[in-house]
Amino acid sequence: MRSIRQELEAKRDALTSAISSSTRATREGDHRREIVKDPLGMASLTHDDEVVAAVVDTRARQLEEIDRALADMDAGRYGICRECGEEIAKARLKILPFATRCVACQARLEQGLGRAA
Repeated sequence: MRSIRQELEAKRDALTSAISSSTRATREGDHRREIVKDPLGMASLTHDDEVVAAVVDTRARQLEEIDRALADMDAGRYGICRECGEEIAKARLKILPFATRCVACQARLEQGLGRAA
């Protein structure tokens, strides 16, 4: 479990750094926007900002999942399915270290979502 913790902590550090870098880039884009008066240039900058915002949002959600997994480790509930209370397979946790459901419960959830859509 120590290697999973180290992996999660490294991923958390990388995501935090990437979010910070993206935020700085957005601020630089705001400065460029003041300089650029060309409508097509403005559209391009706006599109770039929207892409950066989507990426930052995705990274922020991943960071929340990692923080939750680390909190679960500290609380002694890491690797326990939140639905059925059974142990999550080690192979699943190795591939998806922030998994909160076993394969069977995740499959039932995804099937339910598929029917609802």
